Amino acid sequence: MWASGGGGANAWELAMINARVGFAEKLCFYSLVALGVVGLLSPFSYNYLPAGPIFEVVLVLAALIVFRLPKRSVIAFFIAAAAYVFGSFVVMNLYRPAHPLDFAQAYKAFFYVIPLCLFYKSDVFSRKFAVRVLKFLLVAFLIKYLYSIIMNFTPRMGSRPGIYVENNFELIFIILYFFVVRGDLGRRMTYWFLVLLAIVALSGSRSSVLALLVLFYGLYLNRLSLKTFFYFAGMLALGAVAAAIFFLRSEGGGVESIDRYNFMMVFVNEVSSWPSWKFLVGSMPLTPLSSSACGRLAFYDDLFSFAGDGRCYSVILHSYFLRVVFDHGIIGLAFLLWFMWCALRNSGYSKNDVAVFIGIVCSSALSVSAMNSVFVALALALALGLRKAPVLSSNRYTVSS
Repeated sequence: MWASGGGGANAWELAMINARVGFAEKLCFYSLVALGVVGLLSPFSYNYLPAGPIFEVVLVLAALIVFRLPKRSVIAFFIAAAAYVFGSFVVMNLYRPAHPLDFAQAYKAFFYVIPLCLFYKSDVFSRKFAVRVLKFLLVAFLIKYLYSIIMNFTPRMGSRPGIYVENNFELIFIILYFFVVRGDLGRRMTYWFLVLLAIVALSGSRSSVLALLVLFYGLYLNRLSLKTFFYFAGMLALGAVAAAIFFLRSEGGGVESIDRYNFMMVFVNEVSSWPSWKFLVGSMPLTPLSSSACGRLAFYDDLFSFAGDGRCYSVILHSYFLRVVFDHGIIGLAFLLWFMWCALRNSGYSKNDVAVFIGIVCSSALSVSAMNSVFVALALALALGLRKAPVLSSNRYTVSS
């Protein structure tokens, strides 16, 4: 078992632990920086490298490097997530075989719980290192978004720029990252928040504007004071920006022209005949949508099954709230939310901080993948593995008997 301070372990054991922890920290932060540089130098696409899959490998490798038995507070989540993923895979192959990548797409959020339990109270990430990387990323995001829109090298990059992947995903990460280390930004926090505000304003991402509103509350409105009036006025201004982005993205065609509304209507049609209990547990593992639903969403054929057989699954509904209820039920959603709440609370975050963190994630779930995204998993790994206080001894860790 790892612990801060204390003694009883030999120097070699301490050196090995410190080396593993240091390597895991550098692997995560250097990957963020390196892929950020590649994205910054990728004017015609988000990133010349497959950033999403690379980050998934980094997350798993870092968890394996710092591997130890999960602490008691999260061991039940670790076992439950592993059993659910394994059991669902077995049931799927017995009753309705499907492409393994389709299964992975539907169960990512539960798979991520497994390595995240290994980051819990691991003290892997130094606060100073985390702040330096955040500042670099904010500057890199701003530069990439600005030159992409100004130069308009491609229609996609000129309207919805990104440095790693589609900005709906990466912006939730940078917003969560900002919230987790906000206290270490000192008096310049508001200046860095304005940089983040500029990035989100340039992005055209509706879910990110909603997430930024939640962040704004967490930064400025969670404690009432004489300044609250002015902060509230700022929140109204952000709301005006959000309304403008929603209007511009709706193309003036009313609510029916909003893609998420159409996804919701497809979902409603798919579950209209469900008995009440099915909303609690969801459908059988990897149940495809009906052929009529797939036909209605044929424009998003890049989200159809990896098998190439014309089937489509809940991933095509985009909104993770719709996807998780369809695949895993309300119980599955409650499991993920409860995991975040318990892990963050037991890591020392206040109830308000945890509510803001989960609120940011849920604002993403209205539109995109939320907990099913590696970028949310990375932000949660940072929150769970961040050191809470300076270490006074020369060694990062000792091992207690």
